Amino acid sequence: MSELGCAQEYKVVIHWLGGARPFTAPGAVSLTSVTWNRTVNDTSEATIVINKGTAGTSCCADLGRIEPWVHELTVYRNGELVWQGPIIRVTENATRFLVEAWDVTAWLARCVNTTLLRYLSTNPSDPRHVGPVQEIAETIIRANLEGGLYAPSPDWPRMVPYIVRDDDTTVTRFEKDGSDNNSVWQVPILTIMNDELVPRGLEYTTVGRALILGRSQTTSDKAQARLSLDSFAGDVEIVRDGTAGTTLVWVTNQNDQEISGAQFGVSGVISGVYGRLDLLVRSTAEGLSAYDLWQIARASYNGRNPMPTSLKIPDGAGLSPRAPVTIHQLVPGVRIDVAADGMCMGLTQPYRLSDLDVEWRDSAEKVGVSLVPIGDPYTGAPPA
Repeated sequence: MSELGCAQEYKVVIHWLGGARPFTAPGAVSLTSVTWNRTVNDTSEATIVINKGTAGTSCCADLGRIEPWVHELTVYRNGELVWQGPIIRVTENATRFLVEAWDVTAWLARCVNTTLLRYLSTNPSDPRHVGPVQEIAETIIRANLEGGLYAPSPDWPRMVPYIVRDDDTTVTRFEKDGSDNNSVWQVPILTIMNDELVPRGLEYTTVGRALILGRSQTTSDKAQARLSLDSFAGDVEIVRDGTAGTTLVWVTNQNDQEISGAQFGVSGVISGVYGRLDLLVRSTAEGLSAYDLWQIARASYNGRNPMPTSLKIPDGAGLSPRAPVTIHQLVPGVRIDVAADGMCMGLTQPYRLSDLDVEWRDSAEKVGVSLVPIGDPYTGAPPA
């Protein structure tokens, strides 16, 4: 059985932009601490601290030439790459050198969209056709990074070859093109993903250099691992909380001042067990169709039915080295089951990993996770 295990060694390399050509590599003896994380629908971070007294003159000179956005930080755990992204900030004092970096989604936050966002065509040969929201996200990224008037070179951050997709089965129609149907929405690509595509069911994360464009996991998806309460270092609490429980999610663009002419979308089932538990979400976005509102309702439904049962992991606790899961399986968004044997609320509950936080200091590693409940998939049909 695979286990998380203990990190025997951490190594970091500073690469040139693109993550392939090494610039410098601080020695293990000078590496004081390493922290890194993975997260879903956000940009993760990594930080290293180097002891200048043991780094040596040559290494110190190299560190002094590090440039944000020109160099990248790469983190290896037991010889395997676990994190990579552009360096954002370096800080030096009399005794230490601090390097801070963001993952590769930082490039998408600093690249303004120059393409028309009109994905309504039913012709598969049209680059802007309807399809899974993950495919639309990749098309927008490729169109902006691979060419265009303002690209310094094709795919200058070297991201496109490392895009990985896990497509939804639902077809997405998406447009953000103004009243003339021909205007370019000039915002960063990451804003498009966060504000328009995530509400329609996109989930994104990074592992190493890979950008994963995925979807919300449900009880119909296979679990990556099955943990017990013994897999956690600390006294885990089980909380069954009905405040977020919902059987019908309603999304409307109606406002209190003008209730006529509004549209709505609804997802869920009227439960014979819970009855009818409604959640109303108001959207202030302009130009949303009934199909758009249904997509937002569908994405909001996951994890609310049946009633969410969450794990409360104490601050400072984390996974035990004997936990039956590898570091490569700890990808935000994946399903992980937890069996609470021996408890009054004994159950096996499916969860979604939302965050992974790792700290290595004084040759000891702490691996923290955040798990959120997932529920049954919604299988209702979209509006006609």
